[in-house]
Amino acid sequence: MDHPKPVLTCQVPPSIAWNSLVRRSIDAWDPARKAAMPNVEKFLLHWRELDEFLGTEPSMPMFWFFQRREAFLSQRTMAKWDRARLDDYVLLPAMPGFVTRDECFFVSHFWRSHDDPDPGGEYLRLHQRELAPQSWSHIWVDWSCMPQHPRSGSEETYFQRGLAVMPAIIRNCKFAWFYPPWEPRMWILFEVAESFLTSDCWPAVTEDMVPFTDHVGEMLRDGVRPVLTRHGYRTSFGRDEEHLTSWLELVVLLKRVGLDTECVRQLMDQVTWQSNAEEISMITARRMLKFCRWEGTLVLDRDVHTFKPFPRWEDGKYSAYKPRSTEGSDVTSS
Repeated sequence: MDHPKPVLTCQVPPSIAWNSLVRRSIDAWDPARKAAMPNVEKFLLHWRELDEFLGTEPSMPMFWFFQRREAFLSQRTMAKWDRARLDDYVLLPAMPGFVTRDECFFVSHFWRSHDDPDPGGEYLRLHQRELAPQSWSHIWVDWSCMPQHPRSGSEETYFQRGLAVMPAIIRNCKFAWFYPPWEPRMWILFEVAESFLTSDCWPAVTEDMVPFTDHVGEMLRDGVRPVLTRHGYRTSFGRDEEHLTSWLELVVLLKRVGLDTECVRQLMDQVTWQSNAEEISMITARRMLKFCRWEGTLVLDRDVHTFKPFPRWEDGKYSAYKPRSTEGSDVTSS
């Protein structure tokens, strides 16, 4: 395909690059949301430089790096996140209404190696051809939008925060994919389930997607762990497996107990944003619901349902857990 003219990225002082990113980001936000939540702009303006922003404490608002359309379409290979390329990005608030399917894409992809998800750019070019004619502004790819290994201390802090709220990116973006022949990648299964089970408008399912959507259907019928075992789903990091099993069991359970999509999204949003809340209660469709994160229980009226309790990760760095093998696999956390 004919590539758009590359986005020029000259080396500029870090403070200038950061200030430019902040102003560009604020200008990109939806005016109605910005007016309704004026404190969001104040929060972003609070940080004076990149490392201060990356290393902020969990109680502060989260902002996501999204690649700009022109940066993504001009690449020859998927660009690794790089603090020297801040011109490629905008920062979108991790809050309701700032990331929408009208403007944003989430790219689901296999990792072809631990060092680069798409070394030759083969799958990038497929996405570029597919997305170039469409109307959108921002795109999220884990390799490009999260600090990758090796990470500094502030980058590690941001990475862990970003991983914890990644389900909200999937829920609120259009879903883009091109998969190689099927392999039991647990990250991909999670991304497909999170996107499809929190939406009433499923995209057309292509042949490469069919095994994953079939297995989502099996999870709704048989439960999550039997399907993971049956098909040999795996991750490169054991801690990923804990994390993903809890998320999968929760979203599947919410559909199995008959909650409509709006209710599922409401609870999943609260679970995402209140990541340290032990209990979350809400009334939905005249039914009382109580979610207990660490106990792994969902009480709907008087009925008690269970899911795999969410893991507590206070005992060390996420990336301290080494891969199980060096074979190419889903390594969002690398």
